[in-house]
Amino acid sequence: MKATVRVPATVANLGPGFDLVALALQLQNEVHAQGTGDGVVAVVVDGGGADAELLDPLRNLVARAYVQACTQLGVPDDERGVTLRCVNAIPMSRGLGSSAAAALSGVLVAVALQRASWQESDILGCVSGFEGHSDNAAAALLGGLAICAPGAAPQRCDVPDELHAVLFAPQRRLATHEARQVVATSFSRADALFNAGRCALLVRALLLKDYSALREAMDDRWHQAQRASLFPAMGALIDAAYAAGADGACLAGAGPSILALTARDPAPLTAALSAAAARLSVEGSVLVLRPRNFGSRVEVRP
Repeated sequence: MKATVRVPATVANLGPGFDLVALALQLQNEVHAQGTGDGVVAVVVDGGGADAELLDPLRNLVARAYVQACTQLGVPDDERGVTLRCVNAIPMSRGLGSSAAAALSGVLVAVALQRASWQESDILGCVSGFEGHSDNAAAALLGGLAICAPGAAPQRCDVPDELHAVLFAPQRRLATHEARQVVATSFSRADALFNAGRCALLVRALLLKDYSALREAMDDRWHQAQRASLFPAMGALIDAAYAAGADGACLAGAGPSILALTARDPAPLTAALSAAAARLSVEGSVLVLRPRNFGSRVEVRP
């Protein structure tokens, strides 16, 4: 049995929506899986840097998630054999949901090869065991804008196709666990109300295409200021994006990438972010992507 899984990049938080909202983008990783009929899990990697961690089935997140899903499905060890060829296009440890894409890919491969009847909640529950939160995984699975309210099933809505997501992705990586360590575990009532209100404004602005409201809607008091200590260029890059006409801008996920949204020509933003990064001596590249209003895709073949 063979399966191909295609899982998109995602950007979480979008400013105020810490661990609550995420947006799927038109950039994807692929995993081509072939069952081998034995108990050996093997990994081959194309792209993303085929270092030792990615090639080791005990450390590769796609393989680990596959094994965990097989365990939850009750698949015997000697029937889990698979070769996983991972084609990586999503930059790793840049705030673009690479770890969620990897974990989700592994789970979806297991479900596909075992022809399991897992629901969305089962899939996300398994992935969340690796991620600790479900916003990126929900957006990657469902597409569009995913809203993950604690205690409720994730919901999604379409995002205008006319939007451009302009991302400056620094060359340096930033591990999510490192970025989470600097974020407070509790907030004042004023800051909680501030961000809750901004989340509501953000969803409204995207649904109604009120792009003029995005700048205010993407303001944040929960995590960006704290994470600036890990990436000091963040504020200057966001300012450069706004000066070039961005409708909204923020840290992408846990960072260190910067996201700018616009419904206009993205070229001025691309130039401005590149120039600002050069001025700040921050090496990196600019990606221009569209929202992806469909989620992961799975193809199964004999």
